[in-house]
Amino acid sequence: MPLTVSLILAFVAAQPAQHAPIEGLWKNPIGSAIIAVAPCGNAYCGKVVWASARGQREVAKTTSHVVGTAVLTGVKPKANGWVGKLFIPDDNIHVSAKLQLLSATQLKLTGCGLAGLICRSQIWTRTEEPLPASN
Repeated sequence: MPLTVSLILAFVAAQPAQHAPIEGLWKNPIGSAIIAVAPCGNAYCGKVVWASARGQREVAKTTSHVVGTAVLTGVKPKANGWVGKLFIPDDNIHVSAKLQLLSATQLKLTGCGLAGLICRSQIWTRTEEPLPASN
């Protein structure tokens, strides 16, 4: 093999792995909402595409219709995951968000408010199933 090809192959092999895709449908831990994560311009966003009756009740004081609500915005790759903004409809607040793909089927979402002093994490599960019937 010519030296140039060997150098190119060595360079390609030494490159860090690309971020695994976060696109798709993700179910929250209690199964009350499914969020579709997809490209939005030069970033990713996540919108609620389904909510159970419980999920709809939990956000009723802040929104009359949670389906269609953007809960993730401006999500961009950074280090070992992604960062962006998270809207928490239950509390009607926006916080910073960090997303980390734990496996092909698990996404850890951490939301931090008050300049990073208060953080909470959830593990979302990828779902390939058709969306449940509306309640």
